[in-house]
Amino acid sequence: MPPSTIGRCLDVLRCPVTREPLAFLSGDEIAAANRDLAAGRRLLRDGSAARTPLAGALATADRAFIYRVEDEIAWLLPSLALVRPEAATAGLAAEKTLVKSFYDDFGWVKKADGQFNDTAEFTLPRAVAQDYLRHCNARIGRWLGGGRLLLDAASGAIPHQEYLAYSAGYDVRVCVDFSIRALREARAKLGDRGLYLLGDLTCLPLADGSVDAAISLHTIYHIPPGQQTTAVDELARVTRPGGRVVIVYVWGRSLAMDMVFKVRGWLGFIRRLGRPSPVAGTRGDAASRGVPSLYFQPQNHDWFARDIAARHSARLRVWSAISTAFQTRFFTDGVVGRLSVAVVKTLEAAWPALAGRFGQYPMFIIDKPRGARREPPGSGGCPPAPASG
Repeated sequence: MPPSTIGRCLDVLRCPVTREPLAFLSGDEIAAANRDLAAGRRLLRDGSAARTPLAGALATADRAFIYRVEDEIAWLLPSLALVRPEAATAGLAAEKTLVKSFYDDFGWVKKADGQFNDTAEFTLPRAVAQDYLRHCNARIGRWLGGGRLLLDAASGAIPHQEYLAYSAGYDVRVCVDFSIRALREARAKLGDRGLYLLGDLTCLPLADGSVDAAISLHTIYHIPPGQQTTAVDELARVTRPGGRVVIVYVWGRSLAMDMVFKVRGWLGFIRRLGRPSPVAGTRGDAASRGVPSLYFQPQNHDWFARDIAARHSARLRVWSAISTAFQTRFFTDGVVGRLSVAVVKTLEAAWPALAGRFGQYPMFIIDKPRGARREPPGSGGCPPAPASG
């Protein structure tokens, strides 16, 4: 029997390569597909052999593309489609493979205290910093309404409690991620309220206009720059006319942060005049602490203005005006830290658009016009795989 949530949402699922509708394979068809796998008559689209037989699967009408369904997760990543040998092509690009490996092998692995490595690595444990993080995350929810489906593009393991609240007004949260470990963690939290798809943000396995709203948090800048616009286009494509897309991004350069640290550097230089030089710190970088590399290529406002705002009438708001370096230096536990948080919150609330433009972490808010044209069925699909990598 089909997994319940996939069965209920089958109408919105599409082959990420061709954008054709998908249907469940029958028991006889699964048995035949497994015989083909064992005989080498079916391969993964990246050219490698499938390691395990199918227990459940989705496929296009002509059965040219077959996708594994396992533990209520549909494996709709183009490189993992089961195809005839002559249809095999290159796999994931090197940058995407690096991101996928980071989260499968490190980011969504839990530490002894139950915290994810990703959370421990990229957030500060100080009480004032955690309070500010919750404050920023709450901003996202205020842009969401309700409906049948909320797309969480690159959902990860839904690591923060505030993230769970985003689902409140929706029947189903559609979690799409590269990482199978992330989707298993998300399923443990959402259960039947979630639809779990192993997929690629640059060719989402969803029908045009099929979700009521979409969020993508701290993800787009982990995609190669040449495909970041495609990822935003995809989020807009699958959102219904009248729906909304909320993206949390990071600028490669922040004028506000540059100014803060320049002034701080001048003041520090004045204070150090006539004093001995301090001893360099020994904490070391991420690599020296055993943290694997994570691909990261943020762009700046000119890209947003040229490729996002001009195409989608997007506007800027702020998720956080400050960088992690700012928090490390100013969000200390104590009176000074609490005062710093209060000042930052006040400035962000007073000028949210300016804080998004000149701060560190903007939100892109895209309201899809109600009269937006839908693409004809079967159009588009995943761009051709790269020749190598």
